[in-house]
This record gives sequence, structure tokens and C-alpha cells, in this order.
Amino acid sequence: MRTFPLRAILPAVLGAAFLTLPSTGAAAAAAKSKAKAAAKPEKTAVAEKAPEKAAEKSAPPPAASSPMAELKKSNDKLDKILRKDSPSWSVQEELKRDEVRKLVGSFLDYGELARRSLARHWDVLSAKQRDEFVNTLRELVERSYLKQVHGNAAYNIKYDKETKNGGEADVTGVLNTTARGKKVKIALEYKMLWKTEHWVVYDVVTDEQSMLENYRAEFNKIINKEGFDALLKRMKKKLDEKEE
Repeated sequence: MRTFPLRAILPAVLGAAFLTLPSTGAAAAAAKSKAKAAAKPEKTAVAEKAPEKAAEKSAPPPAASSPMAELKKSNDKLDKILRKDSPSWSVQEELKRDEVRKLVGSFLDYGELARRSLARHWDVLSAKQRDEFVNTLRELVERSYLKQVHGNAAYNIKYDKETKNGGEADVTGVLNTTARGKKVKIALEYKMLWKTEHWVVYDVVTDEQSMLENYRAEFNKIINKEGFDALLKRMKKKLDEKEE
């Protein structure tokens, strides 16, 4: 099996990747220098977030429903898809990518991720702006995800426990993988909601780093400085960049 670098395997397993949106001039140089200096995002940026509103109400989950069981099932399906061997240029490979997109979209709630990542900024957007933002975010995450999962990654996830509170749940576990020839264990925590008769993920915390809070900090900083249209423009510019 192929062994992926640590920062490559994480997005592959979690179904999403941290975004690094394009910037220009001195700001770009500063951002690049800052990224090299520290792996973790600044906590002060996250502190700017507004209190999250509760998710839209839906029928309560059945007592027997298990968010952890659903995660296990999705991960098993993903693993099975990734083990299919096909040339990168083939029709089979494109079908494989479509399967991955569909599966990730079934357990990662892009709409909830988008709403929570924009926090208070979401409330002032029109329906058209919201749809455009969700679709652009989905495309960015899918492209980054598919780029990372090309091949069979050497990893496994051991789920620990689930904690349910009405229509919300936390599932904890440990990701076991190999980075630079060394075995690595990474603590995982999935934040989930009961929606449309199944459990969906809206945030993943890896070793105390929240995917949602990373998005929120980055988006909030750009919107406060340049406005929502500038954020969307950057995201689309990122999509237009050629794959390496």
C-alpha cells in the first residue's frame, strides 16, 4: 500500500481539506512565511467568531440510531472504492472519482459547514449568494479531497465512542497511519447532526484543530477586510488554478 505524508492523509480520511486561498503581493509573502513558521492556525482569529445558531429542527433520531456505526459504514465503503485499481487517465478512474464524490457528499454536510463557517456573515447573504458559496466550497473540497486520495492510503481508523444529545452527536476515535516511515496516532472527533433520516458530519477536530474553525477564521478575516464578494472571487480563483 502507498504511504501518504501526514498532511496529505488527513484531508483524505476526513472528507475535507483546509483551504488556502490566493492572495497577492506582500500579503501573500507574509502568509507563506507565517504558514512555514507554525502548523496550527492562530487562536486569536478563531476568537472573532459569532455564537452559532442551532441547526434547523428535524424529527429526532431513533433511539437505536448510531452515528458511529454510520461513520464506520461510510469509511468501509470509501476504503473499498479506493482499493479499485485503475489507470489515472481511464474511464474507470473517473467513475471511481464520481463514486468518491457521491459518498463524501452523503456524510459531509456542505451546507451546514458553509453556514457555520460564515457564522454571522451567513445571515446577510441572499439565497443566490448562499447557493453559490455552498457550491463553490463543495467544488474546492472535492477537488482537494480527490487529489489527496489518488491511490491507496495506508491508514485505519479505530472509533472509540459516541455521545448523543438529541439531534447532535460527537464521535471520537484515533487515526493510525504512517508519516515519513514512522507510525503516527492522531486523535479524531467528529461533530455530527441528525438530518434527513441519517447522521451527517459538519466538523472534524484532529488533535484539537477544528476544520470548521480553520475555515471560519480564514473566511471571517477576508470578509471583514474585503467583503463577501472578494472571498467568493478568491475561492473561484482557487478553482481556476491548474492542478500540480
